[in-house]
Amino acid sequence: MRVAFDAGPLLDPPTGVGRYARELGEALELSGVEVARYAVALGGRPPEGVARLRMPARLARWSWQRWEKPRVEKLTGPVDVFHATNFVLPPTDAPGVVTVHDLSFFRDDVFPGGERLRVLVPWSIDRAARVFVPTASIADELSERLGFPRERTVVTPEGVSPVFFGATPLSDVTLGRMGIARPYAVAVGTIEPRKNLGNLLRAWTAARSDLEDWTLVLAGPKGWGPELPPTEAVRAIGWVGDETLPGLLAGADLFCYPSLYEGFGLPPLEAMASGTPTLVGRYAAAAEVLGDAALIVDARDVDAIAQGMVELATDGALRSRLRVKGRARATEFTWRATARMTIRGYSEAIDDRGDT
Repeated sequence: MRVAFDAGPLLDPPTGVGRYARELGEALELSGVEVARYAVALGGRPPEGVARLRMPARLARWSWQRWEKPRVEKLTGPVDVFHATNFVLPPTDAPGVVTVHDLSFFRDDVFPGGERLRVLVPWSIDRAARVFVPTASIADELSERLGFPRERTVVTPEGVSPVFFGATPLSDVTLGRMGIARPYAVAVGTIEPRKNLGNLLRAWTAARSDLEDWTLVLAGPKGWGPELPPTEAVRAIGWVGDETLPGLLAGADLFCYPSLYEGFGLPPLEAMASGTPTLVGRYAAAAEVLGDAALIVDARDVDAIAQGMVELATDGALRSRLRVKGRARATEFTWRATARMTIRGYSEAIDDRGDT
């Protein structure tokens, strides 16, 4: 099987969608799929082996809708199936599938300015032979909001890279160079409204009397959200690469992810694989992905976040239970399994084309 595969998310330092594109592409190749990576972008630096059409993505999407050009097959050559990994499916002669990671763009409270995707995603799924989503909760939302048939939706949960299991905590010397002192809590995510970092900082301030010796580390790119206010004992370190992130998570005493909305929410699983007790917001996919292996709180309630942090910081027995449950839960999610489910969706898309 030869698959055209959108590697555009890899042109920037990978966050959620970028990690999905990288890990899934590698797992597909290990499963025997020939992956023809392409990207449509004017800027950025594509990894080796990615064929690029140097054109602004917004212009390409406008042209695709109006004239069904430019054809991306000119970059990849003939393929059996075409996989758009990042919400938007270009015109293609091969059976097309698209990954819809979430529907946050319909919610102004978590993704203001999502008007373009409100047009492009329905346009894409209407032409897709299959739509991949990371959780059943997103499959339900896709069906309820856009009326997409469940029989053409394939749930493909994301995976946890082996580098997080048994990760060695960063040394005090390395942490010191980063301006971090133990004990510390860590939050990972792009600065954007749905990550709810403003409420996290307010909760941190409220909990300081119980966590007076602690540091809160914010790890993630600047993003497009409002500037965060300076807060006592908070250290923002920016985006962290895979050579550092597992050790940073493994050395933390607490992981915080009070998100308002996620399609899957991979960082909590990565923290759990690293052996770090985890607190998350009560978004729809949280219980589906994490089960009872994390402490789930109302992310809109600052007091609930603060109480959860204090509970995890001071209750050693609870931390021990969540370490054990968290690692066990994380082992259930592998990129090889994601690849197997994705290949099954490819085969269904190809078979449907053959039946028409």
